[in-house]
Amino acid sequence: MIGEGRNFVRTMASLAERGIAPRVVGDQIGRLTFTDDLAAAITHLLSSAAPFGVYNVTGAGEPRSWADIARAVYRLTGHDPGGVTDVSTAEYFADQAGPIAPRPLNSVLDLHRIESTGWRPRDADAALEAYLATNG
Repeated sequence: MIGEGRNFVRTMASLAERGIAPRVVGDQIGRLTFTDDLAAAITHLLSSAAPFGVYNVTGAGEPRSWADIARAVYRLTGHDPGGVTDVSTAEYFADQAGPIAPRPLNSVLDLHRIESTGWRPRDADAALEAYLATNG
């Protein structure tokens, strides 16, 4: 979730500003979800009297890895995206102590059901650019 407060995008923007070249997971794929979009989707579902059930909500467009998103943040904030290094999930957590929350390698959600109600998600890349323009 990307919105107010601490989140992955803000962390990457902060690292970029401080000149830090991060190691970021490159084998987990998905799309960003922005809180504004989730709120808009909920409002749409309630106002359109959509059928009861489970609806997936994320940005639309090409799925990206966390490393791809980090590189986009670096680029969009005027920093060198080449400073972001891909690592596997196993490499990233190899030295971590304690339990690690399992994460799926593919978390791309099917948006067909919510789109069938007439709601269209914003392109995740465009949403990232807009978010950084106002929050970066």
